[in-house]
Amino acid sequence: MWSDLGFNIPITEGFYWLDRGIIRAFSSDGILHRLYKYKVNDDLTINITKHKEYCDFNPESWEETYKRLKNGLQNKIDESLNVIKSTLDTYSNYDFWCLTSTGKDSTVVLDLVYKVTSNVKVMFNNTTCDAADTYRIVKKHSDWIITTPEESIYNYFDKSNFIPTRFGRACCSIYKEGQSIQYFKVHGIDKLIQIMGVRNDESNKRADREYIIHNPKWNDKDWYGLLPIRKWTSLDVWLYILHNQLEINNKYRKGYSRVGCSICCPYYTKTTWVLDKYWYPLAYERWHKILQEDFLKNSRWQQLNCTVKEYHSCWNGGLLRTAPTNEVIKELMEYKGLSNYHVAEQFFNKTCCKCGKNIRQNNVLAMNMKYLGRDTAIFR
Repeated sequence: MWSDLGFNIPITEGFYWLDRGIIRAFSSDGILHRLYKYKVNDDLTINITKHKEYCDFNPESWEETYKRLKNGLQNKIDESLNVIKSTLDTYSNYDFWCLTSTGKDSTVVLDLVYKVTSNVKVMFNNTTCDAADTYRIVKKHSDWIITTPEESIYNYFDKSNFIPTRFGRACCSIYKEGQSIQYFKVHGIDKLIQIMGVRNDESNKRADREYIIHNPKWNDKDWYGLLPIRKWTSLDVWLYILHNQLEINNKYRKGYSRVGCSICCPYYTKTTWVLDKYWYPLAYERWHKILQEDFLKNSRWQQLNCTVKEYHSCWNGGLLRTAPTNEVIKELMEYKGLSNYHVAEQFFNKTCCKCGKNIRQNNVLAMNMKYLGRDTAIFR
């Protein structure tokens, strides 16, 4: 991909990796080196520059890194296997299910579980918006249970007039957790252990989770989650995968750090959008057509104080002005056929004089101006 975009970086597969916008590698003495900075701009153009700490050195291969760190990794492997074994013994009358997204963490967990027992079922929740690379892996495993919702996620967005953002979304609770919960309920699974690839270092929210957890969403059901690799780091996971030559989702080879929910996840960043545009152009164009229609249909000018073009890079909650710019107001004028700038300005940032809530409905704003005059500051 990078060479296609005009970047010729002297790196070799099996030695380097991209993490948080920086291309890194170990030297044979175990020192972590930062070589290049990878930055994606708002217009999705890319800049790759040498890191300020750049220096010449002999990089260590992944296998050499594994050999150097294998003792510490083996301790974590042994602990994870012991946790799985002890949980099987303690909850011997429970149903054991391994939940997979085909991502790196669930891939490692499933491999560890199979080292202990084959008496486990595997579930993949089909969000209906995963990439083809994910579905290719799923199709190889006819023994996996696949949950598929009655309504696709894009139909749900359209029907609900809804675009997910970082501040409000329902996609995970409906299309991931919700699907598995519904399946277990329908099939009358009362005693359940769900084995998951959740790690403590993924986020602050997950940092204090123990090996056995109980999700509040399960209410009083006798269901528990088992997190056998919770103490592992991302480096541990990759060393295990590469050394054991486990099958990985091809999205990782394309530069992605996550493989779930292609294109429309609000937690993806501009770095991911660049990859989406390059590797999955049809899906990318489809999503941005949806965004374009959403902006016009719901007059997002007034809600986000941004232009149509800006919305394509801030739809997930990345930009929210406190007041519109001249460009935003003029674009609204053009779309609504308004000739008076002052009238168009009145459509922005108005609150009800009674309850103080923002007024989003154009008909309410227009009716107030009709009854009270264009210069009114009172909106009901």
